[in-house]
Amino acid sequence: MRKAAVIVFLSLSLLVFLPSDASTNHSNPLGFLNAGPVGTTDYPWTMFHYDAGRNGATPASGPTSASLMWSYTTGGIVYASPIVSDGFVFIPSYDGKLYALDEYTGSLIWSFTTGSNIVATPAVGNGMVYLSSKDFTVYALDENTGSMIWRISNVAPVVSSPVLADGKLFYGTLYSPSAGRAEFLALNPQDGTVFWRTTISDYIEGSAAVSNGRVFFGIGALSNAAVVALNETTGTSTWTYNTALPTTITTSPATAYGNVYVGLDSNRFLALNQATGSLVWSFNTPNGSNATTPAVYGGIVYFGTGRGIVYARNATTGVQIWSYTTPTGGAVTSSPALALGSKTLFFGSNDRYLYALNMMTGTLLWRYLTGGQVSSSPAVANSRVFFGAKDTKVYALGIVIPPLSATLNANPVILRSAMVSNLTVTVRNSTGPISGANLTFTSSAGGTFSQPVMTIPGTYVANYTAPIVTSSISDMIQVVAIASGYLNAAASKNIMVNPYPPLTVAVSAKPGTTTPGSEVLLMIRVTNGTDLISGANLTPTSTTGGSFSGLTDNGNGNYTLIYTAPLQSSTYVVTVAANKTQFTQGQGQAVVTVTGIPDLTTVKVAGLPLFLFAAVAVLIFFILIAVAVTRRDKSRSHSGSQPPQPSFTYALKGLSLSGKTYLSDF
Repeated sequence: MRKAAVIVFLSLSLLVFLPSDASTNHSNPLGFLNAGPVGTTDYPWTMFHYDAGRNGATPASGPTSASLMWSYTTGGIVYASPIVSDGFVFIPSYDGKLYALDEYTGSLIWSFTTGSNIVATPAVGNGMVYLSSKDFTVYALDENTGSMIWRISNVAPVVSSPVLADGKLFYGTLYSPSAGRAEFLALNPQDGTVFWRTTISDYIEGSAAVSNGRVFFGIGALSNAAVVALNETTGTSTWTYNTALPTTITTSPATAYGNVYVGLDSNRFLALNQATGSLVWSFNTPNGSNATTPAVYGGIVYFGTGRGIVYARNATTGVQIWSYTTPTGGAVTSSPALALGSKTLFFGSNDRYLYALNMMTGTLLWRYLTGGQVSSSPAVANSRVFFGAKDTKVYALGIVIPPLSATLNANPVILRSAMVSNLTVTVRNSTGPISGANLTFTSSAGGTFSQPVMTIPGTYVANYTAPIVTSSISDMIQVVAIASGYLNAAASKNIMVNPYPPLTVAVSAKPGTTTPGSEVLLMIRVTNGTDLISGANLTPTSTTGGSFSGLTDNGNGNYTLIYTAPLQSSTYVVTVAANKTQFTQGQGQAVVTVTGIPDLTTVKVAGLPLFLFAAVAVLIFFILIAVAVTRRDKSRSHSGSQPPQPSFTYALKGLSLSGKTYLSDF
């Protein structure tokens, strides 16, 4: 079974290259633009045939000559097309792995292994890579690490490339004989939950296109080939076009100008009305099948055939504009890609060549020979073209970018918390220093950096302030140097960051045992292990009570503090914490035992001896009694009931202490 595995990447600037009559072209799902994070790729190619409409056209330029930038060998033949986004090239292999390569060097960043072969192109968006496999599973992987975020099992193997559009992820499955059905699904791309699934009674081998609220895909194998249109929101059928031909559709439709363009695996190419499914025009390709997804731009539809012919035809009428036949007659099963910036059409052939044609005239510009048949559809970004081949390799053609080199020095390399190290960065290419480079610093421990300044050509200085740490750590400082026209350079340096020296606090209580309410002198010494530390901030606390006063800094790390013991007998732990800038807090403790009867001569309340309060209380007591008796006498004198008696006598009459009467009537 022939597969046209074609990769399509997403452009942030799709509107730039819409044709003048694009008011009738609703194939570009604007809701999906910018779905992937913006990285170092000029126009990200984020899914099969570039966008959800499967137009296969990017504003980017392609290479002007067949110059190999790099190649990477996988563990199996490569049917699928690359994804180029955020400085990555994502491409799966028949070995069941997805490879994440550096866009500029081809070096492996990470790989992810599934349980079976992969022939479908992944899609990138939301910081994730969406990958379908013949192991019945669709995976969502972290774009930067390759770790799995979610996965969903299906009724049958999945060989169609996922499409992201309008906040949904769409794909179809092959037919399951045991279940008696295939399925087409719409998922939430964030967590893999199913919005809807629709049962299909035949194989879904090709990928889907999304436009104008509809999802379009081909079916066929068990019966005549047909094109199906589903409602994007509900999954219900909008229309089905039966070709009446006993063949299959293994390619994806492309949508533009209100039409759906699709090639059958037999010698028929169709243009259908998107809204109704009615036939607009058709073309019978002589002596060959249609094996590619078409590319559409500027009122022209481009597609290849199994006879090695690429056609450019009027998208509205089907009238031929030009055709190109490969010199070897090798079948074209690689879906063409359009690089609008250079007006180039790229496609691969079974004759092992990648071809570059002038998209307006069909004239051959150049071709590149690989080691195997090229079914993988090209992806274009950053003036380069990326594709796979059946020799198990992935190729990147374009101008080789010269690399930068960078060095990073630091002085000093052993710091304490919040200390500063002076950084010096040199940036060069193969011939000399580079001025005007942009430097980005990072710290594994979270330190901060000043803005770098170039002192002489190619030499830059900056300051690094170490973070505040509680234990010694090795902090890796890294700098990335960027300059236009060069590959980025990185350099790193390890710096040891030690915590502030700890304060040691020694506390002694004099006396250590006292009576309730008494004052205890706390003798405090603060050191950093060897040196006496003055000027520290002291914070005293007690376990269950008491108060503090009279904190005095006596210099040379010696301090005194008054602790007034509580009135309850107990054992109290007094803690004194010491803080000072550039030091780690320390604390010390002393134990004060409170026991016995309060000594009224030493117990103080509000700073005054307690016995004074007692004397004052007794005096007030007698005064109150005298006042009360005087008022009673005055009351009796006014009533005339009896003669007044001496007030003092009455005041003392009956006064007794300890049960004994000391005064009686005179």
